[in-house]
Amino acid sequence: MIRPTFGITGSKWFIALRGVVGINPPPAAATVYYMAELMNIMFTCVFGYKYKDWNPAMPTSAGTDAKTILNYFLAWTVSLPFAMLHPSKLRIVFTIRVVLAFAAFFTMFVWCTALGQNDPAGFKGFNILQEHPISGSALGWATMSAINSILATTAPMITNQSDVSRYAKTPKDAGWPQGFTIFVTKVTMAFFSIIAAASLQSRYGGEAKWNIWDQLALLLEQNWNAATRCGCFVIAFGVAYSVMVTNVYCNSVPFGADIAALWPRYFNIVRGQIFITLISLPVLPWQILANAQDFLTFLGSYTFLMGALLGCQWGDFIVRKGNYHVPSIYNTAKKSIYMYTERGYNWRGFAAWGVSFCLIFPGLVAAYIPDKMSVDAQRIYSMGWIISVPLSGVCYYVFNKFFPMKIVPEEHAEDPAVKKWLGLGPIDGIFPGESVGKQESPSPESDSSNASIAEDEKKESVTVYSVMA
Repeated sequence: MIRPTFGITGSKWFIALRGVVGINPPPAAATVYYMAELMNIMFTCVFGYKYKDWNPAMPTSAGTDAKTILNYFLAWTVSLPFAMLHPSKLRIVFTIRVVLAFAAFFTMFVWCTALGQNDPAGFKGFNILQEHPISGSALGWATMSAINSILATTAPMITNQSDVSRYAKTPKDAGWPQGFTIFVTKVTMAFFSIIAAASLQSRYGGEAKWNIWDQLALLLEQNWNAATRCGCFVIAFGVAYSVMVTNVYCNSVPFGADIAALWPRYFNIVRGQIFITLISLPVLPWQILANAQDFLTFLGSYTFLMGALLGCQWGDFIVRKGNYHVPSIYNTAKKSIYMYTERGYNWRGFAAWGVSFCLIFPGLVAAYIPDKMSVDAQRIYSMGWIISVPLSGVCYYVFNKFFPMKIVPEEHAEDPAVKKWLGLGPIDGIFPGESVGKQESPSPESDSSNASIAEDEKKESVTVYSVMA
């Protein structure tokens, strides 16, 4: 999908960039750790004090308790079969997640709100989360940072869209509803979380509980009865399943797609998914999350870099009016319009991404060493996504205005359909008489990339059974 923007060869650099988080095992391991914490709540609800009071001795070097380690391995084991599923088989998995996750989060939101509002001492208000509320410019920059955070967390999901939307049966199955729901759900979940945390803190005091497993543990501690244990189990189960599917969608599937694109001779998507799942097992996420701020800063930096990538893609889409020549995307001959140069690089895309990166770079430095950078640089970080996306998109558009590129091969340049926006013309990336079945310059490295899903699954059986054994 990004070959037209950066060139057939140049696109591999950005495939690798997107795979940074996936290639780096901690994010995948962290989501398994979240699932393990929720499993701890579930076992507490089922087995009661027998499980709650079970605390085998562990050496200090372990960095955690025995229950966390046990649940981590159990959570990883439960997640492994989902890594063996081809993305085309995940629809039912995602559908179940939609139902369970929303039911769990909404129930938790209503439950906590009711407890806060029915506090015999009276609800203390949401300012309890911040003893001394900010105002003026500090409030404005905090608001901007919050908006930027919501937008930035969508960047990986937007770039992951094609990993699943490619299996849509009709164009209407993938489109604006996905973009709309991504932003709506992000804002809604943040809203639920803030109110739940404030409500519980108002009712029971102490520090605000932001992790949902800590909130559930507090509910069990304050209301140890059958109804509470049942409710906490159902919520923990729904959220644990949601976290597991998040790991599949945000970590294993993108990594599988990336590594298959980079080394198709050795990996297909499922092999890549299994590989990242295996190498994430030895990671000790509780050690990494002990300094959670650095981990979150790394993830925030990654989303800004992906924002610049998205801006280039959107600028490319506007320049072409959405018209991409599909056969050329798979044509590595020197005359292919998406090769651009002999080596296959589109300098316009790299230049636009570079301009955006240079502008937000001081903000990234300020995120890691704020005492060495000015307040202005820190504010750049607070607006990184908002700056990087439109800037890279505008730069890409301007570069193409001064140095136009070919939209379609020369033999189709005068076709009136090319002047129209995709969806308004009679073509859909392929002109009459064309085919995408063969490349003009086939190479041994590309043989495995043309295999069908059915063929991949047949070849995968040995690997899958070996891992299961």
